[in-house]
Formats: sequence, C-alpha cells, structure tokens
Amino acid sequence: MSTNPSPDLSPLQRRKRSAILDGAKTVFLSQGFSLATMDDVAAAAGVGKQTVYRHFKSKEALFVGLVSSMCAKVGELLASALDEQSDGPPEVELHELGWALARSLIEPDYLRLYRAIVAEAERLPGLGRVFYENGAKFVRVFSARILRKRFDESTAAMRAATFVQLVLGDAYLELSIGYTVADVEARFALQIEEAVSAALR
Repeated sequence: MSTNPSPDLSPLQRRKRSAILDGAKTVFLSQGFSLATMDDVAAAAGVGKQTVYRHFKSKEALFVGLVSSMCAKVGELLASALDEQSDGPPEVELHELGWALARSLIEPDYLRLYRAIVAEAERLPGLGRVFYENGAKFVRVFSARILRKRFDESTAAMRAATFVQLVLGDAYLELSIGYTVADVEARFALQIEEAVSAALR
C-alpha cells in the first residue's frame, strides 16, 4: 500500500496528486471512509477517476496517502515551532512544542481524521502503521530531541512518550469522541504545564 509519490512525477502530475489528496480530504472527512467513493474523490478533485487510480491503486491506498499527507503537514508545523526556539532552554522548547501539537490536533479536520483512522485501523493494518510512524512516533522524536539536552538517550525517549500523552490528556480524548470541552485553551494550558514539569523532573 505504498503511497509515496514517485520522484519522477512531472509538475503537472504533482499538481494532480495534490488536487486528489485535497479532494480525498474533503470526501473522507465529511463522509467517512466506508461511504466515500473514488467517483466522489475524482469529482471533488476536478479530475477523472482514472487519474485518481493512476496515482492511488485503491480507495484504501488513497486513504493511507491522505493520512500520510496530513501527518506530514503537522510535522512541518512542529518543525517550524522548534526551529524558532532551537537555542532556547528545554522548558521553553517543550512549551512551544506542546502548544503547536495541541493546536494542530484539535483542528476539526484532524479530529475527523483521527476518528476515521480509529474506525478503520483494524480493517486496514497498514493504516495504523503509517499513522504511528508519521504521527505519534514522529512527535516523540521531536520531544526526545529537546529532552536530550538534559537527559541520556533512553531517558529522553521515555520522557518524550510521557510528555506527548500528558499534553493531549483527557481534553483531547473528550474532543476526539465529540464531547464538548469548555474552555479548551485553559484545559490544554494546564495539561502542557503538567507535561513539561513531568518531562523535566
């Protein structure tokens, strides 16, 4: 279920692939995986269905491609947040990373994506792997890089996992299941403070 674009794609092919992923985002996140069709995606992307199939061999491969693409965009946001604080103390970098992560993942599209992944992960084992490798594991690597300023590699890795879990905490769980969370910013502020303290204790 490989979804990586071929390095020899022409500029036109890259634009079409991008349009297909945008169309897939619109369709999958509004209809869910099971109800979405490749015809729907082609219409949303403004391309023919055969063009969609040239880039993605199946609906499953397209969904995995969408997950990979959206995870990459979160990764870019996190990298940008860290670049701005790369010479700062770990406390400052972890706060920046925590807020960048929380604000990215509670965007409505990312909450819908997470729900769709959970719904399909058992049926599409490759989906969970792609999400973990490009999402959860990726964020832990960022966190561990900061924590290595203060701890050895194994301790940094362990505390990075704790940090990410505490940043998201109950507030993210509630949002992901559609529960209304009052004063979201304040909830995440408390969780991020706790996450930074726990990671650096």
